[in-house]
Amino acid sequence: MMEKGPALHRIAVVGCGLIGGSLALAWQRAGVAREIVGVDVSTEHLDIALEIGAIDRALTLRSAMQEADLVVLAAPVKESMALLREIAAFRPAAGTLITDVGSTKRAICQEAARVLPEGVSFIGGHPMAGSEKSGIRAASPRLYENAVYVLTPNPGEKPEMIQRLRDLVQAAGAQVLILDPEHHDSLVAAVSHLPHVVAAQLVHQVAELGEDDPLYAVLAAGGFRDVTRIASGHPVMWRDILLTNGDRLRPLFERWKDQIEELLGWINLRDGEALETFFRQAAQWRDALPVRGRGAIRPAFQCTVDVPDQPGIIGTVATLLGEAGINLRNIAILESREDEDGQLSLTFDTEAGRDQAARLLAEHGFKVDPRM
Repeated sequence: MMEKGPALHRIAVVGCGLIGGSLALAWQRAGVAREIVGVDVSTEHLDIALEIGAIDRALTLRSAMQEADLVVLAAPVKESMALLREIAAFRPAAGTLITDVGSTKRAICQEAARVLPEGVSFIGGHPMAGSEKSGIRAASPRLYENAVYVLTPNPGEKPEMIQRLRDLVQAAGAQVLILDPEHHDSLVAAVSHLPHVVAAQLVHQVAELGEDDPLYAVLAAGGFRDVTRIASGHPVMWRDILLTNGDRLRPLFERWKDQIEELLGWINLRDGEALETFFRQAAQWRDALPVRGRGAIRPAFQCTVDVPDQPGIIGTVATLLGEAGINLRNIAILESREDEDGQLSLTFDTEAGRDQAARLLAEHGFKVDPRM
């Protein structure tokens, strides 16, 4: 664990958005460095980061590198790789530790090994946390609490450097998992990258159908919107993910195609037993997953509330939650109620907030169904 008092002289956060800003806020709260400086192409982002106390000063990349013990590249993978090359040209001092926050690790770890001078450490990082909101205004010192944060050191990395970064990540509230870059990219290809692509493709399919029939959009406002929530990711980030992890995704796509063909075969043969087994096995495996874990896809803490169709009912629910100090991230009216027990869908930032809201609303006579 981090020792008492600032352990580092300077942390430089390059990219003051949601991820970088939240790390800076968490480390400011933990007091792990004498100063945290920010670097960003946007002066507006830097001004906001200063305003909310995420950084102490805004500097250029060259200036930020001077006397920096830790440099965090909080940008999409391709941009972070370009930043690595720029940093290498500055000849950073031996003992400098550099990390990133990208969703793929092999490409950037290989680039770091290629361009950084001897004595400078690079340890890949992948915080499995995020928010439906983006940008520095959405940054929170609590974003990483209990989140899985993967570290991917290159072979031969100094144990003391791995421990230093582990301590810093734990100081932000996250749970550290050490993986090699190859293993990391194979895992996230299956549990994160493929689902995001499938969700995006489903949205494209329904959007195309909806060009000739507006009812597709009306009916998609309920369960379909929830199922495809992850399709709302940052386009540049997901472009870079597919470009740097395509070789891990290709066999998964091929297997997906084969499984779709098998499913179509069961439908054509009217094989009810095979179809039932398919859905039963999927439900059993999915329901056995840990409910309280935070994995590669950011969870949505939601519940549905059965309410009467009368004026002011949304205000009543929101007021009850507000007076109890429960932070409500989003409230939606469910037009399509297939597989839903209520007409209002409530989304919260934390599982504890969702559970507290469910108890409160139940005490006031509402029928509440927490989604697991």
